[in-house]
Amino acid sequence: MEKAEIRKTIKERFNDFKAGKEEEKIIIERIKALDEYRKADTVLLYSALDDEVDLSALLSSEDKTFLFPYIKNGEMGFSTRPLKKGCFGIMEPEKKEEYLFSKALLIAPGRAFTESGARLGRGKGFYDEYIRKNKDRLFTLGVCFSIQLFKTLPVDADDQILDLVVTATPDYA
Repeated sequence: MEKAEIRKTIKERFNDFKAGKEEEKIIIERIKALDEYRKADTVLLYSALDDEVDLSALLSSEDKTFLFPYIKNGEMGFSTRPLKKGCFGIMEPEKKEEYLFSKALLIAPGRAFTESGARLGRGKGFYDEYIRKNKDRLFTLGVCFSIQLFKTLPVDADDQILDLVVTATPDYA
């Protein structure tokens, strides 16, 4: 399947998907159990759209700095809260200045994932570019609902493979 066809398939799957809240709880517990999450001082998170895993429950962790993506001059960066509606109608930091960190856990949304870490985004390439530029200081984690998990995905040279994917599928994290 081509990328556009997969994105269309995912959109159709969401029309009948009812288990989102239950799956989110499982995914959040699995993330909290990860050594990479427990050891992380800095977590690069995202503000969920309606068809993305909402991880806002993680924000109650007071021992972590949470950063959120923004787009400035065609590039993605991460900064602190407060957030406001920004580019593409997504909540993003009011202050669009890159927050400096040495190591961080990046949690990426996407349209589709494989167990081996392939990720299909929305098609703009912002996450792929950010990960490529910062790979040496990131542990990358994808999160998705069970309906977004595929056995294989088309991968281009610019597509970045994530270190781990967490979903609610039984016995899989």
